[in-house]
Amino acid sequence: INRGSTPIHDTVYLYRLNSTNHSEQMNTPTPSNNPQLQSLLRRGEIWRGDSRRFVTQKSLDSGYGEINAALINGGWPLGALVEVCQPSLYGYSEWLLLAPALQQLNSGYMVLLNPPALPFAQGLLQMGLDLNRLVVVQSNNKAAFLKSFVDLAHTETCKALLAWQPNQNLSYTDLRKCLLAASHSSLSVLFRHSRARQQSSPASLRLHCQLQQQLELEIFKQKGVFIKNSRPIRVPLPEHLRPNQNHTWQPSHPLPHLQETS
Repeated sequence: INRGSTPIHDTVYLYRLNSTNHSEQMNTPTPSNNPQLQSLLRRGEIWRGDSRRFVTQKSLDSGYGEINAALINGGWPLGALVEVCQPSLYGYSEWLLLAPALQQLNSGYMVLLNPPALPFAQGLLQMGLDLNRLVVVQSNNKAAFLKSFVDLAHTETCKALLAWQPNQNLSYTDLRKCLLAASHSSLSVLFRHSRARQQSSPASLRLHCQLQQQLELEIFKQKGVFIKNSRPIRVPLPEHLRPNQNHTWQPSHPLPHLQETS
């Protein structure tokens, strides 16, 4: 929409009204009989909740068939913001969830932004991750976190950005800044506490993840799909990766916290 010389992008809402008058129903514009309406619906600014036309096309194989089947593009969306809510700010589940996908990144850097604990290097090596391409960035407040997220997301060599929400709550405006920045990057994942599930978020994909004897996910928002009743996705784990085994590493155990830097 152009007002004067400055383009203004407004959100357009389309409503379909039911009518008891048969003749009115026949004359109601629909995408099939109205070229102008059809052209309008093709615009990227308009998103229909049950339409799969305007969704992120590029994706990264999650490494799990059960998860790929539930994701609209058959993998983690790229150039979008993925929000993962979990009972604890850090644990074992996030590495099990993302390690198979991260293994496929054979160039660029994997950046951990504001991790609440220092990852155990030997454990990441056992998962097949290249420590030479792993970068840890720590922020000391929300403003620094948001600036770092935006700057890293715009960095071409950052192929995966894994960020943990700071102690301060992120508003909808804050999350939208992350979403807009994520459109310039490859894989962008924001980890939040389960309590954030009840908050509104513009993230393209939102899911809840927890680890028991298997990896259990629940997708409660996915752009392009109208979710009425979400069903848990249960991913079986090899015996040596189950949490009741005696691992030589497990991030859910107490780890030394990173020192805040100015």
